[in-house]
Amino acid sequence: MRILLTLLCALSCASAFAQLPEERIPAGLGVNIHFTDELPGEVQQIAAAGFKLVRMDFTWSAIEQAGQYNFDAYDRLMASLDRHKLRPIFILDYTNPAHDENLSPHTDAGRAAFARVAAAGAKHFAGRGVIWEIYNEPNLARFWKPRPNVADYIKLAETTAAAIREADPTATIIGPATSGIDLDFLRACVDAGLHKQFAGISVHPYTHAGPESAEVGYRELRAVLSPSPS
Repeated sequence: MRILLTLLCALSCASAFAQLPEERIPAGLGVNIHFTDELPGEVQQIAAAGFKLVRMDFTWSAIEQAGQYNFDAYDRLMASLDRHKLRPIFILDYTNPAHDENLSPHTDAGRAAFARVAAAGAKHFAGRGVIWEIYNEPNLARFWKPRPNVADYIKLAETTAAAIREADPTATIIGPATSGIDLDFLRACVDAGLHKQFAGISVHPYTHAGPESAEVGYRELRAVLSPSPS
């Protein structure tokens, strides 16, 4: 199982910025998984290792088929997570062959379709403690097809966040889960006010240096999120 440490940078208006609000984003480490049906004992091992969060794709193409939504696989995963007191981060992501030519959502119709499945998921799992993450690494062509487009991502995230909140006003929403601390991408999101739609900003601080080197990137990200008054 590939383990992924998900680090969240807390947001605030202008002052309290030192730590994530406990009631919104829980403390603790998490793992990224790639299954909805566990092998025997797999989720128990995650819990026994002390992890508190489990991050998993909430894949659009797997859920919406022939115009119908099917959450059965995620119901099974949620049941397993509940048994072991693990909280899910579900990543709303990727494409659907029925919309926008199987490219990442970039039209009003495609964004609306993506937002509808997100809202349906939020309603279906309301009250279950799900943290909804809007997309995965949209700054990479591997995941945002045919190529990264921050303006299109911002429109998608705004539309999706609004739909989720209409379905479940208590929902916790994060994003954009960039590959690396991509300051250009993140700055564009902040300049558009997208950070106000999120309880936290998520990034994947990959580095070829030691883990402590990520501190520089986080310091720069904090400056983007909370600029000094001019």
